[in-house]
Amino acid sequence: MSDSNELIVIAGAGIAGLSAAYRLQGHADLPFVVFERAPRAGGYSRTEQYGDFRFDLGGHRFYTKKPHVQQFLEELVGEGLLTVDRLSRIFFNGRFVHYPLSAFNTLRALGVGGAARAVLDYARMKVKTTLAGAGPEGTFEQWALNRFGRYLYEVYFKVYTEKTWGVPCTDLSADFAEQRIRGLSFREAVKDAILRKGEDESLVRRFHYPRRGFGQITDAMAAAVAEPNRLLTEHDVTAVEHEGDRITAVVARRSDGTTVRQPCCEFVTSLAVDELVRALDPPAPPEVLQASGALRYRSMVVLLLVLDVPQVSPDHWIYVPAPHIGFCRMHEPKNWSAEMAPPDRTAVVLEYFCQKGDATWQGEPDDLAAAAVADLGAIGLVEPDWVSAWTTVRMNKAYPIYQLGYRDHLDLVTGYLARFRNLYNIGRNASFLYTSSDHYMDMGLKAAENVLGHDHDLGGIGREEGYAEAGQRAE
Repeated sequence: MSDSNELIVIAGAGIAGLSAAYRLQGHADLPFVVFERAPRAGGYSRTEQYGDFRFDLGGHRFYTKKPHVQQFLEELVGEGLLTVDRLSRIFFNGRFVHYPLSAFNTLRALGVGGAARAVLDYARMKVKTTLAGAGPEGTFEQWALNRFGRYLYEVYFKVYTEKTWGVPCTDLSADFAEQRIRGLSFREAVKDAILRKGEDESLVRRFHYPRRGFGQITDAMAAAVAEPNRLLTEHDVTAVEHEGDRITAVVARRSDGTTVRQPCCEFVTSLAVDELVRALDPPAPPEVLQASGALRYRSMVVLLLVLDVPQVSPDHWIYVPAPHIGFCRMHEPKNWSAEMAPPDRTAVVLEYFCQKGDATWQGEPDDLAAAAVADLGAIGLVEPDWVSAWTTVRMNKAYPIYQLGYRDHLDLVTGYLARFRNLYNIGRNASFLYTSSDHYMDMGLKAAENVLGHDHDLGGIGREEGYAEAGQRAE
């Protein structure tokens, strides 16, 4: 690769970066290179293979309200795209309750006494807010209390949210709820149980899924990269050089320790925003470095258990808020597509939220598997003698944490980065936005179109009205 020739540089071969590459592939006069630090493309949207079993890094369903993104998906996957009728449950208060939450199932799981307390507490909250006003909703706790009352908040929302995000609900911004579960409330759950609303119902109950796993999408995009363009794995971006209002070159370190410096005319990046700021050369101002370092991410360990039975449950997801159970969510890949496992065996994938370096992150796979088997047995899903093998995958910076104050830090960082006219931040960690995969694809497509001369507002993607999921944690 010549240092004298400027190229479009794409940092990160996840679903956003590959979407940009795919859109640019047909423009021979705009050659590009993709740098990916991992040994293979796909990012956290890839599908792993373990023996005869295929599994995603967390279950990734696909839905979109954007016709151009739907068309793009169908172009990539073709006849391999399945339409799946969703079945998900929550293991709540010792029972399996259908998800998204309905008033009937939630109150049934609480028992007569708990249900009466939830209803009375909700009524008390409504009287209070009617007389005095709802009050501010700066934290997730305030947001949930205003919609569910204290009892239901404390027995479900509080325990699950804090288990997932690792911070108190009093320290989690209400932005999380507004972006992920907008429109959900005790009253709306009752209405949904009675009226069964049409459009939201179809969005929640059915989704698209590739026959060979979600990674079939990113595999198709990666395979489309052809000369003169290149997709280089095991190339970790370590420096982003800039001068004036332009990114001028990107430096990447290969797996053997050598480096390559690529001059660039445009820079499309899905690097985590804090990593991008630290890589800038010359360095960003101290206040920008400090603000980027204050942004926090949640990591995850994914555990695959191979089971010598045809099926464990009919569910696509099972959510487990109980704090004494280690994992937060489980999915059975075979229920998404029959091609994810052999006919006579199955596997389950368990998600353990953590911070990089803590006991869960550093734990031995054998110990994690033993604890998982005990937990699955305690909730009545798996017998120990069914388990024949296991493996783990660690995912650093799996999700941004909307901790109180994050918006001020993020605004300072993005305000500084906005000075670079040829810089395009896309993807979950680059935009510090927890939304859906169709939005990240759209970011990549529109970043490529901006390179081609369009003027899309990349910062507005994923914040549109009407995308929030009616449930505690959207996929």
